[in-house]
Formats: sequence, C-alpha cells, structure tokens
Amino acid sequence: MRLVVTGASGFIGRYVLLRAPRDWKIIAVYNRTAGLEAFVAANGLSHVTPVRCDLTSAADALQLSRTIGGRVDAALYLAANGDPAESATRPRWDLESNTVALVTFLEHCAIDHLVYLSSGAVYDGLNGPVSPSTPVTPGLPYAISKLASEQYVRFFAARRHALGSYFNVRFFGAYGPYEPSRKITTRCLRAMMNGERQLTIRGDGENLIDFMYVDDAVDGFLTLVASTGTSGTVDFGSGAPITVNELARTMGRALGFEIALSHAGHTEEYIQFRTVDPSMSERFNVRPKTSLEDGLARLKLFLDGAAA
Repeated sequence: MRLVVTGASGFIGRYVLLRAPRDWKIIAVYNRTAGLEAFVAANGLSHVTPVRCDLTSAADALQLSRTIGGRVDAALYLAANGDPAESATRPRWDLESNTVALVTFLEHCAIDHLVYLSSGAVYDGLNGPVSPSTPVTPGLPYAISKLASEQYVRFFAARRHALGSYFNVRFFGAYGPYEPSRKITTRCLRAMMNGERQLTIRGDGENLIDFMYVDDAVDGFLTLVASTGTSGTVDFGSGAPITVNELARTMGRALGFEIALSHAGHTEEYIQFRTVDPSMSERFNVRPKTSLEDGLARLKLFLDGAAA
C-alpha cells in the first residue's frame, strides 16, 4: 500500500502514522506545524516520508505530485481548519483551508482510493436522528465548506474519473493525548487538575458531543483506507452522545469530586442531532472499544506526565 496522509502533523494525523501497518509506504504531508520530521525519527517510522506542502498552492501541489511520483493506492485526507467556531469570523480562510486545498490536491495528485475526513457538522441546524440520507442545509461556514468538499469528491470521482473509489466520512470527533489545548477535554481536565472546582461553560451546555478515543477513530479510518473499490458517505461517531454539561461532570468524577458549572455566552456549533447510521459497525465491523471513563483516565495520565 502506498498511502498519502494530508494533515499528517495534526493530532489525528500523528496517530495515523503510529498505528498504520509498517509495510505501508506513507507520504506524510504537512504545512505549518513544525516537528514532524523529528516525530517520525523519534518513533522509528522508517516507512514514512514527511513532505511539506501548502495544499492551497497549485505550485506546491504540483511539486507534491512529482515527489509522490505517480499514482498512489490511497489517500487519507485530514488537512482542514480544525476550529469550527473560528469559521464564523473567518469564513474565507475556512473555505480555503477546507475546500480550496482539497480541490487543489485532487487536481494535481493521482489517487486510486480516497478517504476524506468530512464532519458531522454538516447536520448543523438539525435535531434528533440523522444519517447520510438526511437532507442537510448547514449554516455554519465550517459545515458549509465540509459539505462542499464532499460534493467535490463526488465530482472528481464521477466526472473527472480521477478517483477509483472514495469515502466521505462524516466524523463526529476524537479526543486523547496530544490533542489541541483548546479542546474541551484537555482544557477542562487541566483546569480541574490545577484545583478548579467550578467551570464556566459556553452556552447552556446542553449541546451534544459524540466523540471517541483517538485510537478507535484512527483504527476506523485505516479500515476505510484498506476498503478500496467501494464508495459512499458514512457517519462515524461513538454512538453514545453526551451533553457538554455531563462531560464536565464525568471529568470531575474521574478526579474524585463533583464539579460546579456556570454558563455564559453562546457557542457557534450547537449540536442537537445524533447519528443513527450503522454503516461503520455493520459494513466494516468498526466499533469504538474505549469507554469515556477509560479514555479520560488515559488523557489524565498523559497530562500528568506532561506537567511533570
């Protein structure tokens, strides 16, 4: 397997490099985040070749294509704006980061099978059960650009015949060690570990989070990478959504106390939907194995070590 991973220097990307089979030849594409070469060397990933590329640049994408040297078996496309809320204030930047970059990549690189990391955010504005057959009209710029990117993937497969097969994966999120410090799990756990017993939650805290431990997420993506020859759109969530309020209380209990919550402001991404798509479990036998309690315990252990 010759695999291109874009966004390889990010939180999920680095776990992909660690968990992918060692007999795969991986081109790990990154842009602004430094340290990927050192990460690859420190972990003995001799099958991984880091390549720096600004995917919004046609010249950079052309050079990437030359570096790759011909058609590859698969690509796992992770590169994106990682902060949905930021898209509301920087919509053009979000569109360039999410959609223009993907189109530029597909125009210049020859891929047999693509796994595109879309987002459950495309269901923005809906309530209750959803699935890929649910009509969507998102209002958040991040969700709009993710949905547009899905459509471009279909275009490159059906009209350009540039892809042999693809999956658009409407992913609901992951947490774990090395995640961005702004993520609610790391941010709140650190605050509690530093002695805070009262937290202020943005909005009313009743918005849903349906995420999974990063190892389970990456194993699911790698299963889809290996499932060449078939195409479609799938939802990928834990199947056990939880409110932000309950997540904060669960983190407090994991540390041995009850947390007091207050609320202020509003959140740009207010989720009241939950996926009922069985594709990942029934078609691909992918089911998250790590409970929230176990995942939080692993994250706390990591944060303890990082603070030492």
